[in-house]
Amino acid sequence: MDEISNKTLAILLIAAIVISLGGTLISLNRLARIKVPMITGFYGAAEEAIVQLEITSLVQVNFTTDTIDWVSGYVTGGYGFCVLNSYDSSIGANCTGFTPVTTGLVLENVGNKNVTLNITMQKNAATFITGSSPVCKWNVSNKEAGSCPGIALTPGAWQTCATTAVVVCNSTGNGFLATDTTDTLKFDVLVQIPSDAAPGAKTNVMTASAAQI
Repeated sequence: MDEISNKTLAILLIAAIVISLGGTLISLNRLARIKVPMITGFYGAAEEAIVQLEITSLVQVNFTTDTIDWVSGYVTGGYGFCVLNSYDSSIGANCTGFTPVTTGLVLENVGNKNVTLNITMQKNAATFITGSSPVCKWNVSNKEAGSCPGIALTPGAWQTCATTAVVVCNSTGNGFLATDTTDTLKFDVLVQIPSDAAPGAKTNVMTASAAQI
C-alpha cells in the first residue's frame, strides 16, 4: 500500500479541524436557544416599615346653642304671673313684650369618650326671678336619637332649677355618647314670673359637668 503523502495528511487535518469547529458552533447555537428556568429568590425583595400614632382621650362637652333670651317684658297688669317656655316656644297670655324662644340650649359631646353628665344651675328660682311665687325649671331630651341611652331622667320631665347637681346621663347604656350621629342633647327652660318680681336684668347659668366612663 502506498504511503499517504504529507500533503494529503495536511488536507485531512484541516478538514477535521473545520468539521470540529462547525460542530462546536452548532452546539453553542442550540444551547443559546434553550431557556433556563429562573431560580426564585434571586430576583425581587420585600421590606416592611411601620406607621404609627396614638390618639389620646378627650372628655369635653360644649353648648353649641348657649343662650335662651326672651328679651324684655312684664306681667300684664291685673294678672298674678306669666309663663315663658322654650320647650313649646310659648309666651303666656299674661305676658307682655317678651319674645318667643324657638329653640332650647343644645349640648354636644365634642370629645371622643362616652361620659356621665350632671347639670347644675347657678341660681334657684327665688334668687333668679325673685317675687312671691317664682318658678324656674328645665328639661332634657335627645336632640339626636339615642344620644343618652343611660338617661337618668324621664325625657321632657321638668327639673327644678337647683344649685345641687342633677344626674342626666349615668353609666347605664354607656352614658352620653361620643359618636358623631348620636352625641347631642337639648335642654329647655320654663320660668314663671310673678307680678311682684323685682325689675331688672335676670341671668342664670346652666353648667354641664362630664366625666369619663
